[in-house]
Amino acid sequence: MSTHPSTRTGKPLSAAMCLIALSGLPLLGCSQSEAATSRGATEAAPAAPPQGGKSKVEDAVYTLEMKPTGTYKAGQEGLVEVSLLSKGDYHINDKYPIKFKVTEAAAEGVSYPKPLLKREDGAFEETKGVLKVPFVAAKKGKTKVAGVLSFSICSAANCLMQKQELEAVVDVQ
Repeated sequence: MSTHPSTRTGKPLSAAMCLIALSGLPLLGCSQSEAATSRGATEAAPAAPPQGGKSKVEDAVYTLEMKPTGTYKAGQEGLVEVSLLSKGDYHINDKYPIKFKVTEAAAEGVSYPKPLLKREDGAFEETKGVLKVPFVAAKKGKTKVAGVLSFSICSAANCLMQKQELEAVVDVQ
């Protein structure tokens, strides 16, 4: 049995393992093109802190944003908008089951009438897509609406599957 990392299981290394290799830790089996793809995404959009996401993520092949869409009142349903825009030769994969799942440990006083949104809940075209996330904040003040968007974008050469944490801070009146 081989002890080489890429052949031990008979499967090639994942992009995550290539990121480990790029971090300077010794790891063999990562092709230069895999490393370049992983590195390009990492350099274009620094990793989100483990405790939460960002309101906007810029990558070499897409832009993702979660933003408030209006005014909000305590006890009333409001919406935040999640938008995805592909760049260059990339387009939104029309066969991938896009979904947005709200953070299970919701901010205090925030509830979600629909904690899982799917592609059908939004409007998606070839290069752009939008989901409107409903929430209810129980009290006045600034609060956080957050979740994870799972999506895929493709070019003629390859498809990327992504999961990105997002959050928006809204001011509830």
